[in-house]
Amino acid sequence: MAACGTEETTADQEDFLSAKPPQFVMLAFDGSLSLSFWQESRDFAKAAAARGAPLKFTYFASGVYFTPESSKRSYIAPAGKGPGRSDIGFGGTTGAVALRYGQLNAAASEGHEIASHGNGHFDGTRWTADDWSSEFDQFNTLMFETPRDGVPASTAHSPDVVGYRAPLLGQNAALYQMLPTLGFRYDTSKTARPNYWPEKIGDVWNFPLGELNMSGSGRRVLSMDYNFYVAHSRGLPDPANKAKYKQQMLDTYRGYFTSNYVGNRAPIHIGHHFSRWNGGAYWEAMQEFALEVCGQPNVRCGTYKDLLAFMDGLSPEQLADYRRQAFSPAAAIAPIVDPASGFGEIKVHDDAAAHDEPQEALSEAELIYMAKSVPQALARTNE
Repeated sequence: MAACGTEETTADQEDFLSAKPPQFVMLAFDGSLSLSFWQESRDFAKAAAARGAPLKFTYFASGVYFTPESSKRSYIAPAGKGPGRSDIGFGGTTGAVALRYGQLNAAASEGHEIASHGNGHFDGTRWTADDWSSEFDQFNTLMFETPRDGVPASTAHSPDVVGYRAPLLGQNAALYQMLPTLGFRYDTSKTARPNYWPEKIGDVWNFPLGELNMSGSGRRVLSMDYNFYVAHSRGLPDPANKAKYKQQMLDTYRGYFTSNYVGNRAPIHIGHHFSRWNGGAYWEAMQEFALEVCGQPNVRCGTYKDLLAFMDGLSPEQLADYRRQAFSPAAAIAPIVDPASGFGEIKVHDDAAAHDEPQEALSEAELIYMAKSVPQALARTNE
């Protein structure tokens, strides 16, 4: 496919460049326990839309959080762990579970997506196909097929759940063998360079988190709040440095966006938790980032189902063009900066070159280090 033209373009002309893909920005949460965070995230999405920055979240829900403590033995953890085992606990009282279903149903009615984060937050890197099948079958049973007195039924149903993110990003070949047989269409359990355009693993789209250079540090980090938490304070609370940590995440996300937006338009993947680590630095950074970018021309801050529909509609030729940035020249964009922050305009070239260069993947040891204490951190902060 040839580019539409070579003339300099402006932001107002952006949507008329038919050869250029939209910039997808995926904002997602893992976990789903905290009732206040459910409410706050939904309220933020409404406020963002009112300010001209429309967005939808994808919530990767954990089945155990929709299971009362009194019923915990109904979950039989895979790989021989047995009944009633979970690394992140269960859903509390029946009353709390009822309120949580109310939040989930409200989120779904508002256009947010409900996806799967499995159940007990175990590392599945050594699971068999039978282990994975059991985990997904039990997710459906716990979430959608177990009526309880005083608990509203989920308005989402198992066929509506087509996406998965593995706890601890713990995946293996058996997972990708099972996903399509169970109706899943995409997975977000891998990582890749920032400008990666999705490919399929078998019949399942791969939507990976980004491997980023942390702004101002030269360190590597995934596009997920917990990884910043580990990089900043080794997974231990340090609210005294909240402002610094927030700014560093915000600047890193700005660089990620700017590089892709003026580059090959590969989707941006940001994954957070229902946690306020380091004084809420990362949740606040995510909100500021969303307000800055979700109103930009031809930017879609949608659900993973939105990205899935877009990818399904591409021809092989279009996808090949996008991967090699074979479309019209980059349009001018508004400065990606909060005027109240005291920082000057972030120059496009500052981070673009670094993101465009081939980057070495994070090592298995680095990923394990970043993920190994997730359950303990979630337990400390009531995810």
